[in-house]
Amino acid sequence: MNDCACSKCRAAATGTPGVVTNRAGLGSIRYRSGEYEDFLAAMIAGLSTASRPALAGLRTRDQDDPTIALLDAWAVTSDVLTFYTERLANESYLRTARERESLQELGKLVAFRLGRGAAAQTFLAFSFERPPVVPIRTPPDPGSGVIPVPGAVTLPERSRVQSVPGPGEVPQTFETVEEIEARPEWNSLTVVRTRPHRPVMDRTELWLKGIALDLRPGSAMLFVGATLDNDRWDLRLLTGVLADTANDRTHISWQHGLGSHSPFSPPAADAGALVLRKRLAVFGHSAPDWNLMSNTVRYSSSAAYLKGRVFVDDQHELDAIRKASAASEWPGFNAVSVVAGGVSVDVEGSHPDIVADSWVVLAQDGSAPYRELYRVVQSVELSRAEFAVSGPITRLTLAGEAHEFGTPRDVRVFAVSESVAIAEAPDPDALESRTIVVDGDAGEMREGRRLALVGESTDGAPFAELATLESVSVSGQRSTLTLQEAPSKPVVRATAAVLGNVALATHGETVTQILGSADARVPFVRFAVQQSPLTFVRADTPRGTESTLDVRVDDVRWKEVASTFAAGPGDRVFTTIDGPDGALEIAFGDGRHGARPATGSNNVRARYRKGTGAAGNVGRNSLTQALDRPLGLSGVSNPAPAEGGVDPEADEHARTSIPIPIRTLGRAVSLSDHADFALAFSGIGKASAVLLPSKAGRTVVVSVADELGLAPPDTVVSHLAAELRRFGDPFVRVVVLPCRVAYFRLALTIRVDPDREQAAVFAAVEAAVRGRYAAPARAIGSGVEWSEVIATAATVPGVVAIDLDRLYRGTPPALRKRLVAAQATASAGGIQAAELLALSPDPFDWRGEMP
Repeated sequence: MNDCACSKCRAAATGTPGVVTNRAGLGSIRYRSGEYEDFLAAMIAGLSTASRPALAGLRTRDQDDPTIALLDAWAVTSDVLTFYTERLANESYLRTARERESLQELGKLVAFRLGRGAAAQTFLAFSFERPPVVPIRTPPDPGSGVIPVPGAVTLPERSRVQSVPGPGEVPQTFETVEEIEARPEWNSLTVVRTRPHRPVMDRTELWLKGIALDLRPGSAMLFVGATLDNDRWDLRLLTGVLADTANDRTHISWQHGLGSHSPFSPPAADAGALVLRKRLAVFGHSAPDWNLMSNTVRYSSSAAYLKGRVFVDDQHELDAIRKASAASEWPGFNAVSVVAGGVSVDVEGSHPDIVADSWVVLAQDGSAPYRELYRVVQSVELSRAEFAVSGPITRLTLAGEAHEFGTPRDVRVFAVSESVAIAEAPDPDALESRTIVVDGDAGEMREGRRLALVGESTDGAPFAELATLESVSVSGQRSTLTLQEAPSKPVVRATAAVLGNVALATHGETVTQILGSADARVPFVRFAVQQSPLTFVRADTPRGTESTLDVRVDDVRWKEVASTFAAGPGDRVFTTIDGPDGALEIAFGDGRHGARPATGSNNVRARYRKGTGAAGNVGRNSLTQALDRPLGLSGVSNPAPAEGGVDPEADEHARTSIPIPIRTLGRAVSLSDHADFALAFSGIGKASAVLLPSKAGRTVVVSVADELGLAPPDTVVSHLAAELRRFGDPFVRVVVLPCRVAYFRLALTIRVDPDREQAAVFAAVEAAVRGRYAAPARAIGSGVEWSEVIATAATVPGVVAIDLDRLYRGTPPALRKRLVAAQATASAGGIQAAELLALSPDPFDWRGEMP
C-alpha cells in the first residue's frame, strides 16, 4: 500500500477530476474538479500507466521537454476552465452570486426586478418681491424707471432648484412637480402671537400699544366705555410699567382688580383705556388753618361769605355769621359746587389742556373716600381770591352725577385724559389646532392649496410640515386658515409662520433625448438611455415607486409595462432593461407581443429625469439656488429636509427580496406575507408583522424600519400602508408604524494576549460587537443573549478571556442574561410598534484589562 501524500501519488490514486460535495447553507460553492497542480500531476502520472504502452518510451519528466510543456499548458487551461466554471456555478445560485448582473438575471426567473432606488422629496417655499410703490412725481429719466413686478406669478411645473453643497458633497437638483399661483403677500404669513386681552372683571394687568407712552408707576389709568351707563368705570394707579420694545407694546399692572363685587359692577363691555396726565388740587387746598385766624378775620370772612344771601331778618344774619365763625373750617369751604346737570370745581392754576369732552375724576380721600367720573362741559380760566389765598384758577363745569364733596383739602382732580390703544396680550399656548389665525390677507387662497407650517416644536426642535388648506376667512388685516389636519406636534406660537407659496419637489433633473430612428423591420428594437441614473418617484405601486420616463414615437406617447409578453400586436408599449452598471435600455415589441415603432428619422424621443438615491436627502434650507427664475422671484428654500431618497437595491438586500414574489404572489394574506410585502417596498429594510386585537377589531400591525434601522419617512409609511390595504384582505385592518428604537448598554473586561497591542485588540472587540449589535444589523423584535455577546467578542484575534460585567437597558446598570425587545402592542392608549433593540452608540460603560 502506497501511503505517500504527494500530489503526484494522490492524483494517481484518486484521479482527476475528483468528486466535489457541498453541504447546504454555504456562502460559496466548491465546484472545481482540480487545480493546476492536480491536473499536471494526474497527466504526468498517466504517462506511466499500463493502459498507455505507447508512452512507455517517454522517459523524461523534465519541464523543458515539449511533451511535458504541452501537459503543463493543458493543466493551465484546465485550471482556468475549472476556475470560471466554479464562478459560473456560484453565480447561478442566489446565496452565492456576487455579480449584480447575476442577481438581475436570477430575479427575472421569478419576475422580480431589483429596486432601482427612489428620489428624495420635499417641499419648496418661494419668496417673491412685492410690487414697488411708485411715488407720484415727474416722470423719471429714461432708463431709470421702476421695473413692474406682477402681483401674482404662476410658478410652472419642473421649476429647478439646486442645493448648496457642503464639504465632500455635490450639488443636487430638485424640480417642482406641480404648478402653483404665488403672491408676494403669501411669502410668509405670521401666526398671530397674541390673543384678546380686554379690561374685564378682576383684571390687574393690561397691554398697551406703543412704548413711548410716558407712563410710570403711580400714573392714573381710567377704564371707561363710550358712556357712563350704570356707573361702570374704574380708576387705577399703576404699580408696574414694563416696555416690550421688540413688539412695540407696554405692559402695565395695578393692585386691585377691575370692577366691584359689592355692589356688583363689572367694567363696561366696550371699556377703553385712558391715562389721566394731571393730578390737580382744588383751589383753597392751601388755605391757612381756620382755627388760627383772628376773630376779626373770622367775622369779616363770614360776613363776606354770607353777603348776598337772603335772610329773614338781621338777627338771623347775625346768628349765621356767629355760627360760621365758630366752625372748624372756612365758611363755604367746599371743593365743588352743585350746578344743573353736574358740578363745578375750581382747580388751582392755569390748565388750558383741560378741554371740553375730556374726562375728569374727582377723588375724595379721608374717612369717607369717594370717586366720581365726569365729562368736561366747559373750562374757563379765572383769578380768584378767597380763604386768604389768591391766584389763577381753571373753573371746570362737569357733567355727571351731582354729588357734594368735602373740603378742597380732601379732593384731588385727575384730569387731561389721553386715550391709549389697548393691545392684545402674548399668547403662551402652543399652536396645536387646525385653525390658525395669521396676519395678512389670504382671502384669495383656494381650498386644497398646499401650505407649510414652520417654527419650533415645544420640544425645542425645528418644525416644518406640509398642510392642506380647507377654508379661509378674512377679518380686517387678519385671515383665519382652517387646515385639513392639525399639526403633528405642538408648535411654539411665538416662532410659527405659514408659508403660502409652497410647491412639492422631487430629486432629479428633466432631460430630453432623441433616442434614435425606428425601423419597423427590426423586432424588439432597443434604444439606450444616455444619462443615468433614471429618477424613480414615490407612487402607489407594489414596489412604492414609478418611473419618470416618457417615451414618444412620432409624438405619440407609448406606455411602459413590466413585460411585453401579455401585450397585443397593436399595443403601444415598451419595457426597460437594467444594465449591471445602472445603465438603462428601452425595448419595444416584435409586432406580436407589443407593436413595433414605425420607421422614421429620429422619431423616437424620450423625456425623463436623472438623479436619484440617498444623495438627494439634503438638509433643511439647503435648496436655495433657483435655476429657473420667473419675474419677481427673490428666494427659495426647503424648510424641511428632503427625505425618502433610497439608493438602488443593494446586492445583500436583493438576496432577501428576490424570493419574496414567490412567497407573496403579489398579495398580502398571512402575517409573513405582510412582512415580506413590506420588505420588497422601496425604502424598507426591516419589517415584522403581528395580529393584535383592538377596539376596531383584529388588526395586523406591521412595524418597519429602513436599512439603517431608522424610522422611514412618513410618505414611505403611508404609501406602504395604502398598498398593503390594496393587495391585502379588505376585511382586515392594517396599520403600518415605524419601529421603536431602544438601546442597551454593556461593559466588558478583556484579557489580551501579551504579544498583541492592547489598544488594537480593544478597538477590534468594539468594532466586532458594534458590527453585530448596531441598529443596521439588528432585526425588529430580536432580543440579546449574553452568551452571544461573549461569543462575538471572543472571535477577535488576541482575546484570551472575556468577562461581561454589564448588560442592561434603561437604569440602573445591571448584568442581565437576556434582554427582550418589546413586541407590537394594542391598548386603550393606542397601538405601539415593535422595538428594534440595538447597542447604544455611546461609549461602553468600560472596557478594561482583565488582571
